[in-house]
Amino acid sequence: MVESNPTVPLRSIQDQVQKRLQVGVSIHKVQRAKATSTKQVSGDYTKQYEVLRDYLMELQATNVGTTVKLEVVNEPNSARETRKFKRVYICLGALKKGFKAGKRYYFLLFVLLECLGDDLELYSNSNFTFMSDRQKCAIATTVPEFEHYMNELNKFDKDAFEWLKKIPPHHWARSHFSGRAGSDILLNNLCEVFNSKIIHGRNKPIISCLEYIRQYLMKRICNVKKVMSKAPGPLTPTASKLLERNREASVQYRARWNETAKYEVYGPWHDQHVVDMTNMSCTCRRWELNGIPCRHVIATIHEMADSGDKVGELYTYVNKVYWLRTWNEAYSYTVDPIKGRSVWPKSTCPFQLTPPPHQIQPGRPKTKRKRSADEKYDRQMHNHGASEPEKLTRKFVSVRCGKCNNRGHNLRTCKGEGGNAGSNQGGNAGSSQGGHA
Repeated sequence: MVESNPTVPLRSIQDQVQKRLQVGVSIHKVQRAKATSTKQVSGDYTKQYEVLRDYLMELQATNVGTTVKLEVVNEPNSARETRKFKRVYICLGALKKGFKAGKRYYFLLFVLLECLGDDLELYSNSNFTFMSDRQKCAIATTVPEFEHYMNELNKFDKDAFEWLKKIPPHHWARSHFSGRAGSDILLNNLCEVFNSKIIHGRNKPIISCLEYIRQYLMKRICNVKKVMSKAPGPLTPTASKLLERNREASVQYRARWNETAKYEVYGPWHDQHVVDMTNMSCTCRRWELNGIPCRHVIATIHEMADSGDKVGELYTYVNKVYWLRTWNEAYSYTVDPIKGRSVWPKSTCPFQLTPPPHQIQPGRPKTKRKRSADEKYDRQMHNHGASEPEKLTRKFVSVRCGKCNNRGHNLRTCKGEGGNAGSNQGGNAGSSQGGHA
């Protein structure tokens, strides 16, 4: 029952046992039985570290090109036969090849940038965009400049961090991206979507967790291939919709030529920009930012076609990262399945891995991600409108007593002025309630 549904409620197990076996068991006994069954299904927490090296060897043998880096805690006593696990880095060969085939300076959602840079052959002049999970803005940077990443900026230079937060994300991006991002996404939704998909694998033992992620990636590649097989092309479905939307809006615009490669494009609501076809740029910066021709560019292409210029198909002006051919190449590499634990190769390392020290925190473990104040406010504004902002946390807020009107305590723990009145009120209320009773 636990293997088919790991999240089966305890009450459901209790009812099934009573119906099938005609035996009544307590809810605490059911809880212990489910914990034992979960350990048998998912694997023991400690024992999975002992065979982690065997799993990594099997992963590299079945998935060609996979990079694995295992790090342990330094042991002062070199004679000990055990080493504590610290962290592991895995880059599947299929994903590595697919990323290179994507031809895109994309949002990198990884922490171990140095290892990833080696796998993807990134150099000092490789421009990438890093998405912060703390604030809703992006930073266009190069690989050696990763220490200026937004999360670290708050630690080293709070003044610069506060200054950057005051700039609206779309203005900041337009003035700093310079067309290197290849995307107009300014949120960290990409990593949040991935985190939501693996949330059920996070609490599993390490090998079970890694297998949960590998199997998800294997199925995702298959699902994307099915979607691409139904796409008419030549662009991806999303890019086709965006391009069609811009094409429909371009009929309201007119372009003037200045006898060079530049055009002055004007439209409704005093919307006027300059398009440079040589540098493939528009002063609205949308073409440079997301790689899809904006309404000004499409109006320019229509003017060029009316003048007798050979402009070709409209999709050829879209960045190749949105071409269906590019996506087919990027997803042509598959994640291969692996064999069971009984036939894994045996590691010859003389040291046995042990789990890292883990301290159980008090209270019920939390599974949901803590949202920042900005996220709470934006979420509430989106759901209920600007007139009903979300109630934020009361942490670090001094409470006010309802008896003495002083701060620092509440009515229940009040020992100051107003205590007699409170007791009298309580006595009257108590006698009144007792009389009614």
